[in-house]
Amino acid sequence: MLGWPAGSVLSLPSSFVLSLTVVAGGLALTFAIGGSILVAVGFVLAVSLVSAAIGVKKPAHARLERLDRRALTGSLVGAIPVAAVTWWAAGPLFGDGLFHLARARKLAEFDALSALTTVDEFKDGGLHPGYAFPLWQGVDALIARLAGVDVTAVLLYLPAILVPLAFLLAYVAGKTVFGSWSGGVALVVIQAALVGFSRRDHFFEGTGLFETLSQPQAASRLLLAPALLALAVAFAVNGGRVLLVSVAAAGFALAVVHPTYAPYVALVFGGFLVARAVLIRGWEPLLTRGTVALGALLVPFGLLLVLLLPIVEGTQGLGRSADRAARLGHNNGFTVLGDWFGYSPSAIAREGPVVVAGLLAIPFAAFAARRLWAAFVLGGSLAVLVVLLTPPLFTALSDVVSVSQSRRLASFIPLGFAVAGACILLSRFRMLAGGFAFAAGLVLVIVYPGEFTRTVEAAAPAWAVVFAVVGGFVALAAGALLRGGGPTPTAWAVAIALAFTAPVAVAGLNAVQSGETVGGLTPAVIAALREHVGPGEVVFSDPETAYEAAAYAPVYINAAPRGNVADTKRNRPRARLQDARRFFHGPMTNASRAAMLDRYGADWLVVGPTETLPTSFLGTLPRVFSEDGFALYRVPG
Repeated sequence: MLGWPAGSVLSLPSSFVLSLTVVAGGLALTFAIGGSILVAVGFVLAVSLVSAAIGVKKPAHARLERLDRRALTGSLVGAIPVAAVTWWAAGPLFGDGLFHLARARKLAEFDALSALTTVDEFKDGGLHPGYAFPLWQGVDALIARLAGVDVTAVLLYLPAILVPLAFLLAYVAGKTVFGSWSGGVALVVIQAALVGFSRRDHFFEGTGLFETLSQPQAASRLLLAPALLALAVAFAVNGGRVLLVSVAAAGFALAVVHPTYAPYVALVFGGFLVARAVLIRGWEPLLTRGTVALGALLVPFGLLLVLLLPIVEGTQGLGRSADRAARLGHNNGFTVLGDWFGYSPSAIAREGPVVVAGLLAIPFAAFAARRLWAAFVLGGSLAVLVVLLTPPLFTALSDVVSVSQSRRLASFIPLGFAVAGACILLSRFRMLAGGFAFAAGLVLVIVYPGEFTRTVEAAAPAWAVVFAVVGGFVALAAGALLRGGGPTPTAWAVAIALAFTAPVAVAGLNAVQSGETVGGLTPAVIAALREHVGPGEVVFSDPETAYEAAAYAPVYINAAPRGNVADTKRNRPRARLQDARRFFHGPMTNASRAAMLDRYGADWLVVGPTETLPTSFLGTLPRVFSEDGFALYRVPG
């Protein structure tokens, strides 16, 4: 509808973010009139038909440049085996995956979505400040309804379908920042290793973050963030009304899907603009347009923040970071300084060989100071590292977004761009550089294979972070003085990137295992819940069983593990856990248990294999199912 410059690869991220904006409009209409997800389906279809009709009347666009077509085709071909492994390794869903499955299921299966709280886990609870508007879960629900499949299948197998999109968006981001098809392909290769095969732990036994692309966190980082950065950098370089609208749409989509990630991307982009001004020792139109793009990125987030402020103020876990500083220090993930704390260098450097290589590569961007990518690597990396490592800044950030979110800022250090840039610098040495890159990758895989547990247990190269920070500032100063141009990206950069990532990919594929589709609840129990429990009814159980029940059936629950629900006043997660514990293990009378069920509005009671209740109490409830150690009881009245 807006039109697009002929033959531009930027049409891909623009179409993606504008499509999400249309889906957001459909969901907003759905909640406004209290309809089902089919209202959103109709809205999206109507907009698509209007867009198609307008597009037919416009002149045909030129084809993509030949090199771009080949690079995009190569990226797609490379995505196919990764997608196949992602499909094969799908499952099980756990943790946040069950949280998002529960919301997507209510969106897909409820006949009436009368309010945003309709999709929450508790019938009398409040909105989650991070997922107040369920845009990405709405995408999952729309796909489930249109494909005629269960939402569980969407969350498990949609990631494999989205892997090619992640590769293509990475290419567009790389092509935009490096100004070359070879830089784009090199970034695709490095990103695949960084977020995929270098991630090995007891949770991720497949392809790392690719397995969770159907969930907001991974989708924001691997799809929306690259799209937003590509569009923002492109607008800074070229300008254009359509690009600016696309930047705003991308900022809106990212702010809605995962609010805390929008300022993280803005921090990287803002650091890029500052570094560019330092490296060129002045001001240029690019910086003016870049400032406008930064504003277009932040305005949607600011408006959303105003709307979310009442919810954020009611969140119990925010604003108390200083009180927890001493307690956090024990896991080596934080450095404590009085009432402040920062993210430790060991926690930043422990996530595998590509992270270590990226940290070491940051200062070498000084050799290409006049190139756009050097400012992006130096400015973006230093901006993020300074916030992470400076206790007052990191504490302030944690007070606003919570510790669990502030620690994720480390994932936005543009390390993939740093390694791809190093491959470009090495490309002048051709075969010799390829051999060096392969040896470096092999050594890093052996010495620093990566650690992804919640606490920092193994020795991590904290010195690499110190090298990145000190070397980065030295490189910024040296680059401003020397203003080196660096080599023009060529196919050799791609070859060097492939040589470096080959050991990482082999080590990662060696650890891949086929996943299971069901966690604690067995298929028989899930079938019983879906057969007997009606949509929107309340299931009372122990927190773990209830949490899974809400994921696999469109029901509300009484309690859930604290780490998987919003700690708000309306949700009362601690009180709910205490009540569930008293109900199943406390010295309560039958009358008190019946009163608690009534207070929670429970329609059903699920007793798991690890829970016991007096037979005198259970005998008063009709049992409708019993198998695999679970029993389902109807609560009268």
